Amino acid sequence: MLPFFVRMTGKKVVIAGGGQIAYRRLLPLLHEGAYITVISPEAIDAIVHLAEQKRITWHPRPIEPTDYSDAFLIIAATNDPNVNEQIATYASPNQLVNVASNHLLGNVHIPASFSRGRLQIAVTTGGANPALAKQIKKQLEQQFDESFAKYVDEQYKQRQQRKKP
Repeated sequence: MLPFFVRMTGKKVVIAGGGQIAYRRLLPLLHEGAYITVISPEAIDAIVHLAEQKRITWHPRPIEPTDYSDAFLIIAATNDPNVNEQIATYASPNQLVNVASNHLLGNVHIPASFSRGRLQIAVTTGGANPALAKQIKKQLEQQFDESFAKYVDEQYKQRQQRKKP
């Protein structure tokens, strides 16, 4: 796997599943300005609330391949591994797919991550131990506290000054 960051502003994201995992996956995408559609017969209150606020779209029904045929990113986070596998199977080879129940089926891992202004740090164990990735993330959050946002902003300003002719 090759680590990189993707600008998600305006990108279509379809999430199959309406539980806690789907919710955790959608929050950073929502923050980055992605257009998110959740498709699940049921959804937790937090997802329903976002839909009521019109911050996401929620379709309370089972997912179908036509729902994600034009999605940039598909997240299969249902509580049924067979449905998640089916989603990965029907996705186009050129789509980004994350399968919560089996990381080997998708082509994208979503790391544990956090930001301090422009500083972004992400950690993954490649699906080996997500709890360990979260533990490492917590340690890094303590090491790189909020003061790093100002520091990185200052570094950015200095770099911009150096780039001027």
